[in-house]
Amino acid sequence: MIENSSLILVQVICLLSFAATIAWTVMVTPMRVAPSASWRFALANFSILIGMLLYTQRTFEPSYLHWLIADNIILVGFCLLRWGAQRLYHLNSSYQFDIGVLLVTCGFMLMVQPQAENASYLMIILSLAASVLFFMLAKDHYTAFKANFTAFATYWLVVPIFLIGLLFFIRSVILIIYPEKVATYAAFNTEQSIPVLWTYIVLILVVNILIIGNTINRLVVKIMTLANKDPLTDLWNRNALQKKLTAEHDRWLRDKVMYSVVLIDIDHFKQINDTHGHTAGDEVLKLTAKRLSKVTRKIDFLCRFGGEEFVLILPNTTEQQVLCVADKLQQTLAEIDFKWQGTPIQIQASIGCVTITESLAVDSLLQLADKAMYEAKASGRNCIKSAN
Repeated sequence: MIENSSLILVQVICLLSFAATIAWTVMVTPMRVAPSASWRFALANFSILIGMLLYTQRTFEPSYLHWLIADNIILVGFCLLRWGAQRLYHLNSSYQFDIGVLLVTCGFMLMVQPQAENASYLMIILSLAASVLFFMLAKDHYTAFKANFTAFATYWLVVPIFLIGLLFFIRSVILIIYPEKVATYAAFNTEQSIPVLWTYIVLILVVNILIIGNTINRLVVKIMTLANKDPLTDLWNRNALQKKLTAEHDRWLRDKVMYSVVLIDIDHFKQINDTHGHTAGDEVLKLTAKRLSKVTRKIDFLCRFGGEEFVLILPNTTEQQVLCVADKLQQTLAEIDFKWQGTPIQIQASIGCVTITESLAVDSLLQLADKAMYEAKASGRNCIKSAN
């Protein structure tokens, strides 16, 4: 085997698949890096390894194991790549579609004898199925990336996966037009197969590099998100608030799109903690965050400012409109029917509002909203005051 360059490349392919399988298994245990996705990636590489080993055992004798089963094990590996990506990015599962592709592929392959004489037909079916799976894998990555990356970055991350699918599709077209080329693609022990083997090597490397990079990117995004999230309420925290406020103010300076800030403080929260305990207080905070989130727009920005205080940034909102929003928020909280260990707890809030004007600096907005909120407290609580 050492003297045959094509078989050396086969060994390299198997070695790469085996190494990738081990690497992704380590990602699952003990590293615990995206385990539900990583074990799918590990199985994907293992499937490719098994399929390649079965390919090397092909002879001129008919063999379902070395043709039909080997081809479909490779396709299962491609499916697992897609399922791993879906788990990684929390996308909708495509199990039914992908299994449908596998069943249709098997059906067409069973129409002929699994042997070298029908290699052209079998490889056309395999290539078409593989191209569909990689095109759909590219679509999954596009769906996941477009929300977090610029269009330029998204396309560059998706294009390599799309090109792999395109290569499989082109291979099927070549085999349809030039079926005599089948020896180049079907056999792994000839000099003519060397370019194809190099293609497999590049494919394995590119796919694993991409999914490793995407996994790391997903973890970085998750870490950054967690750093900007309040662990109790799952709202944005004070750190994220400052970034959003600065961005909204820059928009105001550039395009003169008005925005407003609302500061919400739960009334008598210390009394709730003292009477019912901090666990009850935590439940009040979580319920308040949940209800406030339901009545805000997608473009609004709700965060926990600290303690029992919440801040809401309202883009494209005037002074008159922010008072209507504040009234709606107050009514929403008043309608909450919350009981702790059988004892009803009324949730009320004092609200301070401020709307941007030419004379206001971004650093003054929260101070003015806070001042207005304390005026609401001084006025008897459960009321709304505006700083303008």
